[in-house]
Amino acid sequence: MLLSTDDELRDQLLAGGILPPQQIMAYMAEAQECDTGLESVLRKHRVLTETNLHALRAMRAAAIYCNLSDFIPRLQNSDIVDEELARRHVMFPLFVLDGVITMIMEDTNDLAAIDQVRRMTRQEVEVCAGSRSEVLGLIERAYGASQYLEEASVMDSLLEVNEDSNDGEARPVIRLVDDLVNEAVRQNASDIHIEPGEKELRIRIRVDGVLREVAAPPLGLHRPVVSRIKVLSRLDISNTRTPQDGAYQYRNGDHEVMIRISVLPSVYGEAVVMRLLRNASDAISMNELGLERRMHEAFSGLVASAHGMILVSGPTGSGKSTTLYSVLRSITSPQKNIVTIEDPVEYRTSRVRQVQVNPDADLTFAAGLRSILRQDPDVIMVGEIRDRETAQIAVQAALTGHLLLSTVHTNDAIGAVARLRDLGVPEYLISSSLLGVLAQRLCRRNCPECVAPDDPPEFLLRAVGLADQAPDFQPMRGRGCRRCIGTGYVGRCGIYELFQVTEEFSAMIVRLESAEAIRAAAREKGMKFLLHDGLEKVRHGITSIEEVARVAGRC
Repeated sequence: MLLSTDDELRDQLLAGGILPPQQIMAYMAEAQECDTGLESVLRKHRVLTETNLHALRAMRAAAIYCNLSDFIPRLQNSDIVDEELARRHVMFPLFVLDGVITMIMEDTNDLAAIDQVRRMTRQEVEVCAGSRSEVLGLIERAYGASQYLEEASVMDSLLEVNEDSNDGEARPVIRLVDDLVNEAVRQNASDIHIEPGEKELRIRIRVDGVLREVAAPPLGLHRPVVSRIKVLSRLDISNTRTPQDGAYQYRNGDHEVMIRISVLPSVYGEAVVMRLLRNASDAISMNELGLERRMHEAFSGLVASAHGMILVSGPTGSGKSTTLYSVLRSITSPQKNIVTIEDPVEYRTSRVRQVQVNPDADLTFAAGLRSILRQDPDVIMVGEIRDRETAQIAVQAALTGHLLLSTVHTNDAIGAVARLRDLGVPEYLISSSLLGVLAQRLCRRNCPECVAPDDPPEFLLRAVGLADQAPDFQPMRGRGCRRCIGTGYVGRCGIYELFQVTEEFSAMIVRLESAEAIRAAAREKGMKFLLHDGLEKVRHGITSIEEVARVAGRC
């Protein structure tokens, strides 16, 4: 007796332990009751992603599943197969090697389509399975670019990239931009880089803090793509000689992100960086930050203070804003008036009053903070303390009954004291107002699918202070697989150090003792530094020595 597709999928889920048996049976019953397929029910409840479902389908068909994030397809391969055929059968030629065309297809059992390609090209055809949405996106980028270049000149195209074109007949350049953003959202990227070169256009997205190149349209589409982005963010299309900044809201199904745009003139044309800013609902809680238990308890104690200043330090892109929003999320209540001033507002929430810095309107951090103090706040968050006036007002706010949260750019937690000194804040005010400083970095997490014992080279051991002694634990590292796109890492975790300003440290600050002296005293008191916290996460297999050395080592 032949099994139905639903029965085969059920058996796969049970054999792989992907879902609990009771849950699978409940979904099977719902599928029968609603007279629909098990896949449709799984999509409805969002228990498996589209990629997961297509990978399972490929396994049932004994086909190879291809994740398009594994490599950069050549859009020029669109010349091999007719557009109508590619769209009708949802397929695209990935590459040609030794006279064999490798096609990615939604349905690898579509023998008629495979034979048609074989007859048209007079070459052998091998197939691999792919997600329908990914293949259609690739088709759109490849054939849409060709169609666009054939239909209109670059100057004509500028008239076509209007903001109201959202229907299915929209010009290809509009669909190209939307597909690029969709791809970035799907891979949970933080930035999109569009960089024109002398002979080609390069597009990269930043995932887990590392830039990754993706398939780019021809160089001839650079100006139309930039023009479309400028129209969406209400920038001046005719101005190509000066930098411009803007933003627009992007919605697609369940996804809603604010995209901040930076346009910078370069030698070969305008370079664009698009920063994807999530909503406050995407912000994590303090329990999810990954703080070690004692550090979490100490930091929670600081956050519960009625007044004083708490700083988060680290370089750009180290997750400082995420940490501050996790703090706000933990203390938000109807009894507290919380106001923030930021540049930009990275997480939007209706539960907190948020102010966007606007230098053109003389709304700077200092001016905004001065006005916020007249709004009867209980908690104030300042995006960054970067100048003397902001630092002095922030300290005064912390001393007058407000809990003030902010960030500074320093290499470690204790370095924030020297930074405040450099900004002209007197030592006695620093010691009176500063409750503590949390320094942090972001390390990539080992991929759970391919993690394996690691034997790091000597220079990495030396970078994390283990040159003179072998580690008393087994380091782990991802070897690279399809899930992690060959990188060995999926997602990120934080490593931290917390400097609490006790009475002893307050006295050292007032006595103008150096950062080295304060650091030595903190070490004697048992303070855990960034490197120590990173090695603890290596010990537990969360990240690798290579990652800790990269972000906090002494290379």
